[in-house]
Amino acid sequence: MNIIRTRRSAQGVSIALAFAVMPFAHAQDAAERSERPAAAAAAPTTAPRTFEELDQNADGEISKDEAAVDPPLAQVFGTLDKDADGRLSPEEYAVHVQGTP
Repeated sequence: MNIIRTRRSAQGVSIALAFAVMPFAHAQDAAERSERPAAAAAAPTTAPRTFEELDQNADGEISKDEAAVDPPLAQVFGTLDKDADGRLSPEEYAVHVQGTP
């Protein structure tokens, strides 16, 4: 009778240990998975927006307000606006797109 109880106790301990260790193993796997996307996200892979996407009112030019939704574009807006009219023509915007990797 003691042998049977001992085996059942040992099985119970083994099962309890297995369940106790599972969260740690799962946490380690989750941490490893979360590291992979972070490394991939470090390299920007987004293409610049199209002229049409930025020209919200479809007037054929991108205003400063329209450019504000694209921080890299907004940062260089004044440099790209060669005629200093406060708007980017398709040609002026093309210079930005060509310079964007």
